[in-house]
Amino acid sequence: MTDTQLALLLPFDQVDPDAAARATVRDAIETTAALNGGHVSSNAVRARLRTTGADVPSHIVGQVYSTLRREGRLVETGTERSTDSASGNAGRHIPTYLWVQS
Repeated sequence: MTDTQLALLLPFDQVDPDAAARATVRDAIETTAALNGGHVSSNAVRARLRTTGADVPSHIVGQVYSTLRREGRLVETGTERSTDSASGNAGRHIPTYLWVQS
């Protein structure tokens, strides 16, 4: 076996480079829910992220929403119009959610 092949057998620490960004988005979602009787608006979450100065890529935000929906923590309750002009989605219908406590 070559040195390279042996090195591939060694365990390594996997670190999620986006862990902090995911936590920031989740905190923004939870805070929005807490301030709005459990209701979560993506527009409000996006505004909260802007006011905290968090620069989270949109794909990370989408991944967090997807994970929370899959876990049953967010349940879709309706739609609203997006105010997100940066993404080009302004005016489009986007889901609203209810935060479900575990």
